Amino acid sequence: MITGGTVATDSAVFAADVVIEDGCVAALAEPGAGGPSDELIDASGYVVMPGGIDLHAHFEDPGHTEREDFTTGTRSAAAGGITTVIEHPLTYPPVTTTELYREKREMASGKVVVDFGLWGALTGPSISAIAGQREEGAMGFKAFMPVSDPSYPNVTDAEFLDGMRMVKAVGGLVLVHAESDSLLQAGLARMRAQERRDPLAHHESRPPFVEEEAVHRALYLAAHAGVRIQIVHVSSPASAELVAREKRAGRPVTMEICPHHLLLDLDDLVRLGPYGVCAPALRDRALVERLWDSVLDGTADCLVSDHSAYTRAEKDAGYDDIFQAPLGCQVMQETMPLVLDEAFHRRGMSLDAFVRFSSTNAARISGTYPRKGTLLPGADADIVLYDLEGDWQVDAASQQFSKNPWSPFDGRRVQARVMRTFVRGETVYADGEILAAPGSGRFLSCHGDYTLGGIARSAAAARQG
Repeated sequence: MITGGTVATDSAVFAADVVIEDGCVAALAEPGAGGPSDELIDASGYVVMPGGIDLHAHFEDPGHTEREDFTTGTRSAAAGGITTVIEHPLTYPPVTTTELYREKREMASGKVVVDFGLWGALTGPSISAIAGQREEGAMGFKAFMPVSDPSYPNVTDAEFLDGMRMVKAVGGLVLVHAESDSLLQAGLARMRAQERRDPLAHHESRPPFVEEEAVHRALYLAAHAGVRIQIVHVSSPASAELVAREKRAGRPVTMEICPHHLLLDLDDLVRLGPYGVCAPALRDRALVERLWDSVLDGTADCLVSDHSAYTRAEKDAGYDDIFQAPLGCQVMQETMPLVLDEAFHRRGMSLDAFVRFSSTNAARISGTYPRKGTLLPGADADIVLYDLEGDWQVDAASQQFSKNPWSPFDGRRVQARVMRTFVRGETVYADGEILAAPGSGRFLSCHGDYTLGGIARSAAAARQG
C-alpha cells in the first residue's frame, strides 16, 4: 500500500491510499482506511500518479547498440517516471518485414525493465507486411514523408495513401513524421549554396512551413482514407491548429509534442550547437510560447521523448559543420519531470491535466486503456511518486542510465523529482537505483487484454496452472 500521498488521476486530485494486489490497483482508499498490507510505502509529501507512457523512442537496438539498447534505454525510462515505452522501427536493419518485427520483439523482451510495444513500418516496400506485423502485435505503423535513411524509404503520396488504406483495414494507427521532402531538400541546397554550416542554418533549412505543409497534406490524405493518424513531434503552433481543426470536424486525429520543443528555443540551438540538432528543428521563443497553448487547451494529446541516443563523437562532428550532426536529442530520463515542472509550477497546468498529457491519452491512442494510463481499480499498478517541492539540477553524467550520458537540459534546475517508479506493482526505480532485472518488462500487443483486471486474471490463471 502506498500511503500518505496526494493522488493525481486523469480526472481528479485528492488524498488517498493506493492498495496494490497482484500487480493491479486494488483500491483507492480513504487515508488510513486501506487496511493491513504486506508492504507499506510512505508517500507523505509526494504526488502519486500513473506512470508516464512514451509513444516515441529510438533505442538503436539492434544495429547501433554503442549508442543505446533496450536495457539502458528502459532503465532511463524508469528513472524518468516512464513505465511504458513504444519504440519506433527505424533500427538497423529497419523493421520492415514480419520476420524482423518478430525477431526484434523476442530480442527486446529479454532486455527491458518497463513494459514496451513496437510500432510497425509504413514504407512503400513494406505495405505488404502491414497485416503480418499487425498479427505479431503492432499497434500502429510509422511513415516518413521526408528522406530519413536510405534503408527506411520515405513514402510518396501514392504509397502513403495505399499504406493508410491497409492500416485502416487491419484496424491500426498511422504515425507520420511530417516534413515536406521537396521543401526540405530545397532548404538544404540553399544553405549549401550560401556555405552555411552554423547552428541556425539547421533551423533555416527546415523552417516551420516545411512541417506545416506536410501536416496539412497528411491530414488530408488520412481524411480521404478514413484512418486514425498521429502527427509525431509537432513543433509548430500552426500544425497544432491544423490538428485542432480536424478534431473539431470529428476526425480521428492526434498529436504528440517533445520536451525539447516545449523547453528549448533558437537561443538554445546556438548555445548547444550539434547537441540541439533535431528534426523538426527547435523554434523561436514566440512559437514555443504559442505551442504551449496547444498543450494547455488539450489540443496536444501526449508528451513523448523522441529519445534519440548518439555517442558524443557523433554529435561533436557537428561543431565544424552543423549538418554533420545526427538528428535527435537524448531526453528519455528528463522528459516527464522537466515538463511537469514547467507545466505545473510556471504554466498553471493542473496535475490531472498533466496525467492526461503524460499517460492517459497515450494509453487511449495505443489501445492499452484502461489497463494503462489510469489508477482505476483493476488497472496495472504502473505508478510514479514525484516530489514537487525539492529542487535539483540536471547533470546527465552523474544521473543518466543511458550508455552515453548527455542531455540538452544539462544545468537546468528542476522542481519535480522522480522518487520511485512501479511497474505492475513492482519497484523498478528508487533512491537513484534500478531495482528490476532485464527482461522484467512485458510486451504490449495490439491483441492484449487491456480491460480492468486483465493482469489479475492472468496472474490467477498462472497460479491455477
